[in-house]
Amino acid sequence: MDAGLVGTLVLVVAGAAVAPAALYLLALALAALRHRSAATAGGVSRIAVLIPAHNEAELLPRCLASLAAQTYPADRCRVVVVADNCDDDTAIVARSAGAEVMVREEPGLPGKGRALRWAMDRLIAEPAPADGIAVVDADSVAAPGLIAGLEAVMAAGAEAVQGEYLVLDDSTGRATALRQAAFLLFHRVRFAGRDALGMPCALVGNGMLFRRSLLERLPWDAFTGAEDLEYSVDLRLAGVRPCFAPEAGVAGPASGLGRAGATQRMRWEGGRAHVIRTRMPRLVWAVVGHGRWSLLDAVVDLAVPPLGLLLLLILLGGTASLVAGLTGAIFLWAAIPWGASAALLAAYVLVGLRAARAPASAYLALLSTPRFLVAKLGTYRRMLRGSGAERWERTERPGEARRRAQGDGAPAPAAPPSPPASGPSAGRTSATRVDLLGVPIDPVDQGEAVRRLLAAVGAEPPLQVCTVNLQFMVTARRQPAVARALRGAGLNVADGAPVVWLSRLTGHRLPGRVAGSDLVPALAGQAELSGTRLFLLGGQDGVAEEAAEELRRRHPRLRVTGTMEPPHAALDEMPDDEIIRRVAEAGADILLVGFGHPKQDLWIAANRHRLPVSVAIGVGGSFDLIAGRLRRAPAWARRSGLEWLYRLAQEPRRLGLRYATCAAWLLGVLVPHAAWQRIAGGAPPAPATSGDDAIGVEPDRGTALS
Repeated sequence: MDAGLVGTLVLVVAGAAVAPAALYLLALALAALRHRSAATAGGVSRIAVLIPAHNEAELLPRCLASLAAQTYPADRCRVVVVADNCDDDTAIVARSAGAEVMVREEPGLPGKGRALRWAMDRLIAEPAPADGIAVVDADSVAAPGLIAGLEAVMAAGAEAVQGEYLVLDDSTGRATALRQAAFLLFHRVRFAGRDALGMPCALVGNGMLFRRSLLERLPWDAFTGAEDLEYSVDLRLAGVRPCFAPEAGVAGPASGLGRAGATQRMRWEGGRAHVIRTRMPRLVWAVVGHGRWSLLDAVVDLAVPPLGLLLLLILLGGTASLVAGLTGAIFLWAAIPWGASAALLAAYVLVGLRAARAPASAYLALLSTPRFLVAKLGTYRRMLRGSGAERWERTERPGEARRRAQGDGAPAPAAPPSPPASGPSAGRTSATRVDLLGVPIDPVDQGEAVRRLLAAVGAEPPLQVCTVNLQFMVTARRQPAVARALRGAGLNVADGAPVVWLSRLTGHRLPGRVAGSDLVPALAGQAELSGTRLFLLGGQDGVAEEAAEELRRRHPRLRVTGTMEPPHAALDEMPDDEIIRRVAEAGADILLVGFGHPKQDLWIAANRHRLPVSVAIGVGGSFDLIAGRLRRAPAWARRSGLEWLYRLAQEPRRLGLRYATCAAWLLGVLVPHAAWQRIAGGAPPAPATSGDDAIGVEPDRGTALS
């Protein structure tokens, strides 16, 4: 087939796929023109207004003042501020304004979603709990009729209600006006259009109300950067239809195009992508597999890209079609569906602003769209690089931005860091551990891993650290002893691109690789500064001593207090007593064990409680790499997850069969189980193991498909 015709067909199909999204938005805008509020009388329910607040002393007073001015009966409304992991005067400010205060101190579990669940559980457990729980962000201003408007819709039968969330006009410039226009199009036009067509709305995290019985039946269980959308989809899957309350208004500050805007866009876009990965398969299966056609609108609404991304796609596709068509590379008519999509999207914006009764400034703000699109491109570039898009991160407040610009201070961190541990729990794992097909993995990057290792020095019993790659996953499925060792380890890092890929497939994204061959040099650098002592155990033909000498050369003050290469022997024939005596005489703090997996990890697990060190790490073939006996893959191969291919080219005879075995398990067992876990929310029963002696994959000095 002619290349020009193929290119034409590809662009036509792509344009035809984008056009329905723009048509859907235009249909909602047209429906919003005819929307009429159907609010009913209420005012009889007891409402608790929950304000999650992390370091919000600056903006909290105006929020509390707006809630004090509500038209709803004061004796039926209480305001509760959750001072969530605060290190400022949030609690003092709240109490001085007459609000109730709940103080939450769980720095290891930051985020608005977790603060909401923590507070909701306590409110529901009270002897005389409220009939409904509303949520208002601490940086927002509630319209006088917010609570009355929300409660009226709940009194009419709704279990979950979303008010109208718009942007405060408390700053100047087109960036704020453009954000105001965007909020009008989404939170007024799309919600009003869906309401006019008899469809439910989505939750947007601010200005929400939940019936108490709903939270008792379906507790808040969304903790990502888009916790509101996540909970919305879960409610739809459970048969709950959130309702729109146009008479209930709340407004928050615009984040603009600076640091605060970047943080907010990253949280929203990354969180939305996470919800699509984890919830879309369940929605589609509910519609197609179970005939729940009432959820079809949820599938469509979730599938429609955000307005900025949709505009970017149309601009890129349309430009490519025009340029290629004008140069004769393809047929010019390939630009037709892209032109139609652009016309539909422009009509949506103009009709939507008319339906939203937008001021003239909203139309003028459209002139700053190119600048906004550049900022959006930066957001998507960060997402493609694997930035932590799913984690919660607090948006910088206006006062913090001013102080940072003046050099008077930095913005508050996303969550106060935990103080360095010095007791028995030092360096141990947090509750955010990811269960990846039965193997627990800690979602840490290299810097956090090193910090945990050094924090564990002086603790008892020793912290066992495993650098988990695909071979670990395979042997854990085949050997119960390996699975027990990994579950009992205090820190498991993802050493291997397939491990990271599997985490993304299950919807539990890990920050990225923490390769043992990178972790050991990084640890040595920090150990030099802290005076921490290392002992190298394992290897063959003097490689441990060579690696020690190389580490001392790189870090002259590093204290490598000993090395030992035990004889090559089976696990039950190892000279354990002699090894432990040598390590004890050296007075080491951290033991690096290079026996290869699974031998090194089983040996550490068997001897952990009598090892005279604080940390024991299985490092595979790191000694060979440090000593220069093996060459590390180029940086591009490591970044792209192809280091395993480089190693296979170096040692094809030794690694060929092993990699083939791991690849067979990956494609035949691990990927299907990961996909099932993502769709069904839990993994099916694991394949039967072959017993403790069924190694299946021989011990390795390095990594498998790392």
